[in-house]
Amino acid sequence: MNIKKVLPLLIIISVSSVLALYMYHHRYTLTALFYQTFREQNRAIDNFKMAIERDQGNVYAYYQLGLIYKERKEYAKAENIYLKLLDLAPEHPFANYDLGFIYRELKLFQKAMRHYEKALEIDPRNTYALSDIGYIYKEQGMYGKAVVQFEKVLAIEPDHKYALWDIAEVYERMGMKERADEQYKYYHERTDCSFTKVWNCFD
Repeated sequence: MNIKKVLPLLIIISVSSVLALYMYHHRYTLTALFYQTFREQNRAIDNFKMAIERDQGNVYAYYQLGLIYKERKEYAKAENIYLKLLDLAPEHPFANYDLGFIYRELKLFQKAMRHYEKALEIDPRNTYALSDIGYIYKEQGMYGKAVVQFEKVLAIEPDHKYALWDIAEVYERMGMKERADEQYKYYHERTDCSFTKVWNCFD
């Protein structure tokens, strides 16, 4: 037997076998992703649930399931999934922020702050977490702290649209009308998606 002729065939068979085993093991996750791509959310949910039943440590399936519930504003279900996920992976790069956002939407600001702070321990440049902390300060009437927080966001990401708008709103609430008007004008300049400023559409 000529080993040089047989070797490529053996490699193909080995790789195909590994790939087949991988696809079989992750079949529910892969099927869920297929449905997710085509916005068949209910079917995606069913398959992510089956993926988790098959593998209780499937962090990816937990996160995607939580994300779907979050986007559907089914916050109780999303919270339950994210808490389970964080038991498995406390340093997950996105789950702490997402759970913070859920608590923010439910106006459970103390809980939200804890998860935003954890998200910032993991990634100090997480502008969404920084901005949401500013939003909480704004809603609680802590305008000085809110301005400082939004300035941190804009130092990292000058065109962050939520921070640009929220800092203008804070100036308005503080009675700084001229400063607020300037900031609103600047916000519209940076986020205008008209024909003359089409580049803003790609942010």
